[in-house]
Amino acid sequence: MKFLTNSLKVTFLLLTVLFLNGCSGDEDSDETTANIQGVWQLGRMYGTANYNGMNANLDGDSEGTMEFKANGTYDSNIISAYLTVSIPALNYSETTPIEASTTSGEYYYDEITDDLDIDGEMSKVVVLNANFMKIKTLINDSGVTGELFTEYHR
Repeated sequence: MKFLTNSLKVTFLLLTVLFLNGCSGDEDSDETTANIQGVWQLGRMYGTANYNGMNANLDGDSEGTMEFKANGTYDSNIISAYLTVSIPALNYSETTPIEASTTSGEYYYDEITDDLDIDGEMSKVVVLNANFMKIKTLINDSGVTGELFTEYHR
């Protein structure tokens, strides 16, 4: 279990730098109708993973900001975060706190395909409107596969 938790923790750390949470009336609309540039508030994370045939549920939350700038750079400030990994078949659950961090780097968002590249890590923007953004990142690391959704709001 420790290996699974560490793999998901590393994946989460990379993804947290990339993603933010939302709450808006337009959350469920699968549209990308706004510009990604600007300051976004970090928020909820959730998804599923599979390790050696065991299904895991991922659920977490984060506090902080992510700013996508017009020049193709970003600044991320994670104040606090956690990720809970639950494996129902084993009646197992563990919550891992994520340390505060500040990160800067480069990003590229393709408005036609909704692909988002942040420092070489690819994700897909599945919802983007004036107040809400949801990003899907595929997990494929050290035998762990799955998907993680991260939500952001302005």
